[in-house]
Amino acid sequence: MYNHQLDTFLKVAEKGSFGKAAEALFISAPAVIQQINLLEGECGVRLFERSNRGVHLTPAGSSLLEDAKTVIRLSKDAVSKARQIEQSGQTTVRIGTSLLYKCRLLPDIWTKINGQNPDLKIEILPLPETREYDAGDAVLGVKYDIREGVYCTIAQKDSCGFLELMRTPFCCAVAKSHRLAGMKELTLEDLNGEYLVMPIAGISVEMDAFRSEVVQRYPTVQIIDSNYYGEDTFMLCEVNPYVLITQRVYADIHPNLVTIPLAAGYTMPYGLMYANRPNRATKQFLAAAKNKSG
Repeated sequence: MYNHQLDTFLKVAEKGSFGKAAEALFISAPAVIQQINLLEGECGVRLFERSNRGVHLTPAGSSLLEDAKTVIRLSKDAVSKARQIEQSGQTTVRIGTSLLYKCRLLPDIWTKINGQNPDLKIEILPLPETREYDAGDAVLGVKYDIREGVYCTIAQKDSCGFLELMRTPFCCAVAKSHRLAGMKELTLEDLNGEYLVMPIAGISVEMDAFRSEVVQRYPTVQIIDSNYYGEDTFMLCEVNPYVLITQRVYADIHPNLVTIPLAAGYTMPYGLMYANRPNRATKQFLAAAKNKSG
């Protein structure tokens, strides 16, 4: 993780002598001198003043001394953290949760599989809101192992694995003052002349198919593209007469909007997203989840 010549450098600085440092490190004095010469060559500065009475640090060497201690400590901490993650990955599944990625089905799944997998543990971690549909996938398997939510069949195709648990139908969410707010169910004809807020093209096969039908059949509909769905998106639809294309499972994250079923036949896959190379505990959890949800 770091240049181990730093260990030799620290020992020479401590002992004030190449010979004493060599004895402490159980290597020869010429080997110590060689390592210091190499380190000075890499740094491009002289680290020690040499004399018959021993060695002492130059100003550059004194500066490196404090930083070297920090580098070594951070490196050891990083290795220790990596080992802890590796060890916990054998038995612990880290589940990420946020506004969009709430644990709606996972509690019931965990209840079902916990008794038959006593060695398996879960840890719930908060996820920051992202402004890209697949932005959180880069840390799957690093900061957390699984998250639950709607799967974007294009944007997330190669960035993560996916276990489908159900299909969630398209809905429309509108402000309580909107003309459609009192409807029990909507059809595409009801959206004529409306402003629709929906994901940008190229995110989801299902969303793209819906977009295509709307554009072809209802030219009076205006589409407002959204790079992501978050609090800003919901607020936009609260204060404007817009129709948010959403899913039924998300009705609980925008309570100030009225969520109305859309009788258009479109659904999106909903389930568990995980790293492309899941650890042992994640594999065990997914296998159990698949068995219990099948």
